[in-house]
Amino acid sequence: MIRLRFQKDLLIALSGACLASLALLTVSLYSLWTIQTDHVRVSRHVAQLAEISAPGLAASLAAADYATIEKIAAAIKNAPEIEKLEIRNETGTLDLMLQDGSNDAGLASLTRPLVAGPDGGARQIGRIRIYFPDRTASHAGFWWISLAAAMAAGTLLWGIWRLRRALKRDIAHGNHLRDAKGPGRGRGDNRSPQRRDGAGQDDIPAPFGHLFDSETHMASLVSEEGHLVDVSKGWLTQSGYRREAVVGVKITEFLADPDREMIRKRLSDMRTEQRPQKGTLRFRRADGSVSDVWFSATAVFMPDGKAYTLSVIQDISELTGKSGKPITAEFSDYLTGLVNRVGFEKMLADLVAGAAPENRIACLIVDLDRFKAVNDHHGYAAGEEILRAYVKRAARALQTASLSARLGGDEFAVAVAGADAPSTAGSIARALHAATAEPFQIGAAAISVTVSIGIAFSPDDAADSEDLIRFAAIAATSRKAEGGNGIRNFEPQMLASRKRRRETEADILRGIEENLFEPNFQPITCLKSGQIIGFEALMRLNHPEKGLIPPAEFIAIAEETKWIDRAGRQLFTKSLSGLGALSRARGDDRLHIAVNLSPVQLTPQKVAFMADELEAHGIDAGRLTVEITEAVFMEDNRRVSDSLRMLKEMGCRIALDDFGTGYSSLSYLTRFHVDTIKIDQTFTKGLTHSDAVLAARSRRLIEGIVAIARNMDCTMVAEGVEDALQAEQVRAIGVAYGQGYLFAPPLPLEEALKHV
Repeated sequence: MIRLRFQKDLLIALSGACLASLALLTVSLYSLWTIQTDHVRVSRHVAQLAEISAPGLAASLAAADYATIEKIAAAIKNAPEIEKLEIRNETGTLDLMLQDGSNDAGLASLTRPLVAGPDGGARQIGRIRIYFPDRTASHAGFWWISLAAAMAAGTLLWGIWRLRRALKRDIAHGNHLRDAKGPGRGRGDNRSPQRRDGAGQDDIPAPFGHLFDSETHMASLVSEEGHLVDVSKGWLTQSGYRREAVVGVKITEFLADPDREMIRKRLSDMRTEQRPQKGTLRFRRADGSVSDVWFSATAVFMPDGKAYTLSVIQDISELTGKSGKPITAEFSDYLTGLVNRVGFEKMLADLVAGAAPENRIACLIVDLDRFKAVNDHHGYAAGEEILRAYVKRAARALQTASLSARLGGDEFAVAVAGADAPSTAGSIARALHAATAEPFQIGAAAISVTVSIGIAFSPDDAADSEDLIRFAAIAATSRKAEGGNGIRNFEPQMLASRKRRRETEADILRGIEENLFEPNFQPITCLKSGQIIGFEALMRLNHPEKGLIPPAEFIAIAEETKWIDRAGRQLFTKSLSGLGALSRARGDDRLHIAVNLSPVQLTPQKVAFMADELEAHGIDAGRLTVEITEAVFMEDNRRVSDSLRMLKEMGCRIALDDFGTGYSSLSYLTRFHVDTIKIDQTFTKGLTHSDAVLAARSRRLIEGIVAIARNMDCTMVAEGVEDALQAEQVRAIGVAYGQGYLFAPPLPLEEALKHV
């Protein structure tokens, strides 16, 4: 029997080793395939980037416009795949190199000539060389791993085959002996698993032995009926109970009366939703005292299929603020260990009321920027990990504060008291801002976040704690509205801005409810023939009392509040209706309409709505151009890319708006094909600038954009055309279409009908 057991154990071990070898072989081969595929993708991307940037570089190099060359080079270098960039001319007067480090090891490179001159007489005036990571450098290691894994798997399979034959032979021999001895002999005893001393009636395995043997952790195992099945040594030591007095007793018997119903509901929710529960409650000890504890409970399953609740509690009564007063569970945040909103408001009120005349109180509100996107993309568990990690990074700064709290969600608050409160608050704010300088490593993901910080002072800005918190929050909101990622002190005029914002929000909501959003139509004109080929629909809010409200006053707020989607649906429906009227007036069903979509609006649901509206109005999708900006690509998420793909599959055209500002959109052109490039109006207007140097630079930039557009097979529209000279110059450069006040401003439908 010992021999048979040994052979079985050895067979299991060999099988496991064989599976591990096969898994290693699979992973290694997959890695080889992934490396090669990724290398091909990056190589193609770099080649495309070189092709589209070479014409603009050549034009600037021919004109000795080194400032523009540096801008284009910086934009190329900013592409994530690029490690190093070299641009040289043939005469040796230019030798530009941008790189992250001095080591070229492990880099591949691609070189393209820079050619300038008229057709038939073009000559090479320089070259661009782009370096990128050579993904194939690790091929050899994976080939060796694959070979070793294959040989190991083959050897183990041969050993398993030999062992199985021997095992079958021995089992047959053992059965023969057992039959000879009689039934019931030769078998192992049927024993129950060893149970923990005092474990009560439930015989269960103890996979959590390390936890239940701990003298520090207060761990317990609870049955589905709510009875204690087992508790740790630390639970007994810190609670004062004896094991025989607690096993089999309902867990609620050890809680203060107000918390019993709460914990019943939380445990029920955990079982139905399969989601761990965390929080605070009051725990009753053997001596009758009640302690505030933090608890974490999760469902666990035993090998026999039975479900239990594993709960760990921790005494939090020793957590203190700088004042030395205990922070009870009522005032503590379970996630970070800081004070919660209730505690902060109460303690700040005490600080303000008890402040000496020479002292000042500073309140800081810290708000993580775009944290909802983190939760949406990475999950709420990752979001909570970031919040904990942020508090850990900022611990030194928080320890210097009089109070620090998590108000809820991604919002924190800090208070500083004393004569030097302004300087101390500034130092703390800078430290809290610097704590987000590096990404947070959550599992395999490196997640970057930024913070907006607002600061207000008492008695300078506010007389009481309520206004102090409110004014600091207004300052943080103001910083966030400016793009976030910074620090802002409260200023009285922010209250007026706040009032205007509330009025604008009310106007937007009224516009949505009363269908007040409508399009103005600006013609897009063929520069050669002067004929209108389409219109761009621009959003306006036609307020009953205030009249036509321009987009600059409400678009940003509509984007921030996500109300832009509902307003945009009104605009799209009316734009299609207007296109129908314009086409009928012109007698031409080839007129197209262009609408702007922001990242917020690019959702599969919005695209489906647009498809339905196109069908309802009998308009072919090919007559619709969707204008997007670089911000769409910077979102870089599945929702946006899926929406763009759906629009292309419908037959819609995609236009990249405001192109040309710093060549920052270059790398995005290689990732997604656009049909139209709209040259930013600053370059169009720059053609007729009074400064000849600036005018020449604008011309060269437009020439570069035209060269890029031709390489990418894109049509071009010059925005901001205000006079005939600008129109003539962009047409001479090679731009086919223009849009601007030279042709017409944005017009209501009845006025636009007169132009067709």
